[in-house]
Amino acid sequence: MQLCVSGFWPDPMLHANSAQSSTTQQTALGAGLAQEDKVDLAIIGAGPAGIAAAQAAAALNAKVVLIEAGELGGVSHNWGTLPAQALTHAAERAHQIRTAKTLGLAPGEPRVNFGRINARIRDVVEMAAPDISDERLKAQGISLVRGKAKFTGRDTIAVDDRSYKARNILIATGSRPLVPEIPGMDDVPYFTPETIFELNRKPGHLVVVGGGGTGLALAQAHLRLGAKVTVIDMVEPLADIDHELAEAVLRRLRGEGLEIRTHTGVVAVATEGEEIAIDIKTGPDEERIVATHLLFATGRRAVLDELELTTAGIRLSGGLPQLRAGGRTTNRRVRIVGDAAGGHGAHAARHGGERAVAAMLGGADREAIVPNVIHTRPAIVQIGPSEREARNRWGDTIAITRAGFAQTDAARAAAEPHGHIKMITRADGRIVSVGMVGPAAPELAPLFALAISLKLTPHDLAGTLAPHPTFGEAVSRLVADYARHHPRRSAAGWGDRLKRLLP
Repeated sequence: MQLCVSGFWPDPMLHANSAQSSTTQQTALGAGLAQEDKVDLAIIGAGPAGIAAAQAAAALNAKVVLIEAGELGGVSHNWGTLPAQALTHAAERAHQIRTAKTLGLAPGEPRVNFGRINARIRDVVEMAAPDISDERLKAQGISLVRGKAKFTGRDTIAVDDRSYKARNILIATGSRPLVPEIPGMDDVPYFTPETIFELNRKPGHLVVVGGGGTGLALAQAHLRLGAKVTVIDMVEPLADIDHELAEAVLRRLRGEGLEIRTHTGVVAVATEGEEIAIDIKTGPDEERIVATHLLFATGRRAVLDELELTTAGIRLSGGLPQLRAGGRTTNRRVRIVGDAAGGHGAHAARHGGERAVAAMLGGADREAIVPNVIHTRPAIVQIGPSEREARNRWGDTIAITRAGFAQTDAARAAAEPHGHIKMITRADGRIVSVGMVGPAAPELAPLFALAISLKLTPHDLAGTLAPHPTFGEAVSRLVADYARHHPRRSAAGWGDRLKRLLP
């Protein structure tokens, strides 16, 4: 018996007699016409957002087609976060060898082989591939179609010789590196965050243009693997992160030997023998830097060029689609999620894909607080607004509580005397933001994201028990310190409880 969710294409239209369907398809193809399938949801792009959306739709028994022209998993899996993490872990091991004296071991200079490092990175990507393979998607009831998609109408998509008529369409095509137009660029070899893993030898001097999270993480990794590294940024690095958290990491990076040039722009590049000459300008002062390698980590741009969005009735502004809440476009059938909608991070993309399916097909919509993670060492996690943003919204009624990771036995055992948790609460005690710097920050992020999502106060976390010795014990210290300065009122009335649950 075939189940059907209300609002989807009716069963007779979806499950016609197979022999008749085959004859019809052959006739259409023989006449030079596109074969047309009717589906409940067509998803363009099989990255984190697209795959998560397809799985959510299939779980609702919807007829879903997932269209991908390139590699499954998108940038994050193949050329982004996953390979970057593998590189970072190799760099972390090299750093541990150099600093082994802190643990009572003889330090040394690691012998770095970039060819082997990058071969292992490709192995890591391949090991993770079965989790998003054609076979696994098919087993989940997802129809995977290879090819480039483009709109042929408000609710129709063409992929080579096939056409799909969809009740709902989700665009999850991701983004590509945005490289600025600089005089001399056409004659100079350079890397992007997607191609940097092609390096097969250690850079003598790597210049990274862009001081965001991606640029700094890659810069630190190559620094720890033995390269001289200079970061150039037009503004302050990590400008979108809480200033206190950003400064803690920037001090650590500079302490490791990373050169960071702020309020500096690149005005021209040129080849100089086997090296690259980079002309920079800081205010009125100009200077030339000579490097062996050049990496641009200057942001990303949505991949939407070949979809022919206007054919679907999607209005553009500055070449990009006009988006409303939930990634809705001016075509009510079409939504855009993930990096294609300006998002950042695979975890945010997956959540966006699942929420879009809930909105389009009627599943349970579970809004989550999405942590912003910077994968430097130590890592940065920001959940909610920065301190400045919180003060702009709630004024001086906010309370800030801090707890250091260094005060835990885990930090003492690991010789990790850096990092802390910074929690911001409203006047009514509700947690509205948590920022962390430290090795355990990404692992503790789900706890605080859930607490903010559920509108909890620190008193609600008082029963949280962390194993000993772990970095998680800093949470207990944080909550205890808050309780000392903000005792729980003995008998909170229903009015107080209700106010806390309201936005």
